[in-house]
Amino acid sequence: MEFYRSLCFLFCLSRQLLLSLPFSTAQLCRPVQSDALLQFNDSLTVETDTDSDCDRKLTTWKNGLDCSSWDGVTCDNVTGNIIGLDLSYSCLQGTLRSNSSLFALHHLHSLNLAFNNFRTSPILPELSVFAELRHLNLSYSNFLGLVPVEISFLSKLVLLDLSWNYKHNDLLLEQSLKIENIGFKILVQNLTELRELNLDFIDMSDVPLSYFMNLSSSFTFLGAVVCKLQGELLPNIFCLPNLLDLDLEDNDFTVSFPKSNWSKSLESLTLSFISISGKIPDSISEFKNLKTLYLSNCTLTGSIPLSLVNLTKLTTLDLSRNELTGHIPSFVVKLEQLMDVDLSLNNFIGVLDLGVFSTLKNLLAFRLTVELNLMYNSMNHTFPKLETLALPSCNLTEFPPFLNSLKMLRELDLSKNKIGCQIPRWFWDVGKGTVQSLDISSNLIEGGIQQFPWKELIIVDLSHNLFQGPLPIPPLSIVAFWATDNRFSGEIPSSICKVSSLKSLRLARNNLFGSIPQCLGNLANLSRIDLSANKFEGTLPRSLDSCASLAMLNVSHNRINDTFPKWLLEAPSLLVIALQFNEFHGQIDPPTVPFHPSMLYYFYISNNNLGGQWPEEYFLRMLNLWMVDLSNNRFEGPLPIPPPTTRLYFSANNKISGKVSPLICNATELRVLDLSNNSLMGTLPECLMSFSKNLLFLNLRMNMIHGVIPRKFAEDNKLRTIDLSRNRFEGSLPRSLLHCENLEVLDLGNNRMEDTFPDWLGTLPKLQVLVLRSNMFHGFVSSPREARSFSKLRIFDLSNNNLSGPLPVSYIMKLTAMMYQDKIQGKPQYMGDGNYQDSVMVTMKGLEIRLVKILTVFTSIDLSSNHFGGEIPLYIGNLKSLKGLNFSHNNLMGYIPLSTSNLTELEWLDLSSNKFIGSIPQELADLMSLTFLNLSENQLIGPIPRGRQFNTFKSDSFAMNPRLCGFPLSETCTNNPREIPPVTILRENDTEHGGWFEWRAILMGYGCGTVGGVSLAYVVLGSRKFEWLAGLLERKGANMRKKWRRNACRSYQR
Repeated sequence: MEFYRSLCFLFCLSRQLLLSLPFSTAQLCRPVQSDALLQFNDSLTVETDTDSDCDRKLTTWKNGLDCSSWDGVTCDNVTGNIIGLDLSYSCLQGTLRSNSSLFALHHLHSLNLAFNNFRTSPILPELSVFAELRHLNLSYSNFLGLVPVEISFLSKLVLLDLSWNYKHNDLLLEQSLKIENIGFKILVQNLTELRELNLDFIDMSDVPLSYFMNLSSSFTFLGAVVCKLQGELLPNIFCLPNLLDLDLEDNDFTVSFPKSNWSKSLESLTLSFISISGKIPDSISEFKNLKTLYLSNCTLTGSIPLSLVNLTKLTTLDLSRNELTGHIPSFVVKLEQLMDVDLSLNNFIGVLDLGVFSTLKNLLAFRLTVELNLMYNSMNHTFPKLETLALPSCNLTEFPPFLNSLKMLRELDLSKNKIGCQIPRWFWDVGKGTVQSLDISSNLIEGGIQQFPWKELIIVDLSHNLFQGPLPIPPLSIVAFWATDNRFSGEIPSSICKVSSLKSLRLARNNLFGSIPQCLGNLANLSRIDLSANKFEGTLPRSLDSCASLAMLNVSHNRINDTFPKWLLEAPSLLVIALQFNEFHGQIDPPTVPFHPSMLYYFYISNNNLGGQWPEEYFLRMLNLWMVDLSNNRFEGPLPIPPPTTRLYFSANNKISGKVSPLICNATELRVLDLSNNSLMGTLPECLMSFSKNLLFLNLRMNMIHGVIPRKFAEDNKLRTIDLSRNRFEGSLPRSLLHCENLEVLDLGNNRMEDTFPDWLGTLPKLQVLVLRSNMFHGFVSSPREARSFSKLRIFDLSNNNLSGPLPVSYIMKLTAMMYQDKIQGKPQYMGDGNYQDSVMVTMKGLEIRLVKILTVFTSIDLSSNHFGGEIPLYIGNLKSLKGLNFSHNNLMGYIPLSTSNLTELEWLDLSSNKFIGSIPQELADLMSLTFLNLSENQLIGPIPRGRQFNTFKSDSFAMNPRLCGFPLSETCTNNPREIPPVTILRENDTEHGGWFEWRAILMGYGCGTVGGVSLAYVVLGSRKFEWLAGLLERKGANMRKKWRRNACRSYQR
């Protein structure tokens, strides 16, 4: 029996040994696959100038060694096939091509190429050869283009991460991947095994949010941060039963929350920078397992719901930057697991005792905006673990003494308060061995700073205070030193050049002077320098060329006197060059040797004394340029053509000559094109009005361009401003201007255009400024075609043309934007945007004045120097926001209507050189804003009103009215009774029935027959159809009007 037991044991042992032999001999990777890996390695390089944290796995890949021992490689223990490849963080650089040996590894289950640099390679459809793939991670690797549909063929995928592939620099990120409508739809349908999907920073603007309804119920993670998603997100996504983490931050959609059936599994929800617009729903408490909740910047209103107290597992709560109101609820302190709380920048009321949060013993980060009762004597040791404290906009007037008890403090933010006086001595001991970030910006802190005691300090922000004295030297550990908008004076001390870790130096808007230190070029890590708006002199240090990482240089608004530093244009890393408002002079020489393509995005050299011809070689190499400003120099020669990527191009106020080349139309990304005040001539290229649907502002003012305006304006264009004034344009206006539905400013003044009044422009819904002055427009101004013609118009200038017929009363009646008094509240608002300011020439108070900015509340009407006849309508008094009115040099007659005294905002009134009769209304003297008045060369009679503004006007305001008398004229008034004109009776009652047209109709009835007159008056007074009567009267012409006046007078005399 024992023998059989021994035999059985030996049999089992031998069987196990035999079974183990294939395993042991199959451990070696297959040679073909090892060779494929080595070939793949040879096709790439390892970056040597990148972060030292890179994992250089490929250094272990040696020919002759089993690849299963190589870092990042996993082999199947049975087959020897490579099933896993993890090359993340390997500092790889190169292009992934369709014939890459990588695609020979057909048996891969997992592929991770994250955090490398594939130089904007596309994600290749050849990835579909990995039919067994479960995990694919291509994040942070600089891939470019469309996500191929073939990705959806990988039906066994459990994890797919394509996130954060972008074009990047120190200033901005651009999405470089896009997934199309059909691509996402197929992906969701085919990848039924998918559990984790991360598409952060991929352009998904074409993907309908309804496709998210088809997500598998097995999903555990979904990320779609900054994906340009639009529309309304349906609530079903919050009900996925296995979802653990949902991050949809920073998109353009709105959110509808479910009323019930929220996912019970969800642990992390991030919807920051999403428009939720409303209250936090009580039902959010159904997320029983929620640990992190980010709802920052969601335009949330109302108070924090009490139901939040049920989220007992919450460790992170971020409700910052909303419009939440009410008191901060006390139940927050019952969420004892909280480690990170951000309730800052809301509208909470009341006074909060910080001590109530003492129960949160695990609190590491606390950010709050509310008025505080700091209870200084009982606040010690309240937050034993606190590392981050932010109290912005809390109305603090002094440094809170309890700060001294925060022994673990690393980040302190006391910005946007009212802390005044000098920094107290005890404050320098706060977090002395721990503080790394200090923000005390936007306060009222005074005095000087000798030195910083914090040896670990990395970031310090002293901006927007009242600090004075010499510039303090930051500690050697500092990375970012910001002290803008203070009163620091003196020179930049050379000792700052010893801070070798410094990356960002911002000292703008102080009183610093002297020369910029040459030694700044020794700071190899320096990437951003802002020394603008000081009093620096001398030359720009050439040593800055040694700052290999320099991305932004701003020395604008100083007194630097130097030739143009062309070496800046050849610097490989510069993204922003701002040299405007200095004394740079001379010509800009072309590059001496070929240089690499420039990374430059923003290039400002305006308001200097630079001349000569712009070397075109520079723009040919600036492949990323967004913004160019060459304005206010002395550049000559042909128009420099900006790169196709340019969005904002300013070359105004130079001496640029020749024709506008059609090559300008290659810059299809342009938003602003300002070539004003040059010597451009010839005709415009036909493409100029249709080359870019993105163009917002076009300014060609003050050149010598002739011919007709190009006839083709693109449909769906975005033009807001067209300024072609002070050129030599001829002919008529192109009807395709009607495609400019966003047009706000149209200025064609001072040209040679010959046309009738373009009444069809009244259909443009946003037009606010229409200037057709000093052209050859002619004929009658016919009645409006639309019920709301020119309803948004604020500046209406038809002066110095050959327009005739009745005054265009029917248009004046529709200027509804001038009927409401918009008071300036807070900071004045101007037309244009942050990149471009509209301007316009107006005749103001008798002088031609250019408004370099147009206030949004500015309104004026100028119909002067035409041949208009008729009377001023009583309706003029409804334009209550009108600032200026000029009807001078026409053939207007009748009486100055009493309703002009309703124009309480009126600053200038010019009715000179007409045929007005009767007396000047005494009520005009009550117009407190009126500073200019010209009633000269009329037939006015009687005494000039006295009082207030009228006491300030000189005699030339009333000259050549023989029957006027009184101050300031030399003729004194006698006591003889004056003839009372017939309209005096009407003026005493002119507000009773609401307008000039009704009385016009009644008087006509007296002259032409009682029945007809009364009937017509009934139609007008009963139905109030002002437009109908206006059109009827205007079509009769000026001669018929005179006949009516004679009949009316005869009627009255009877």
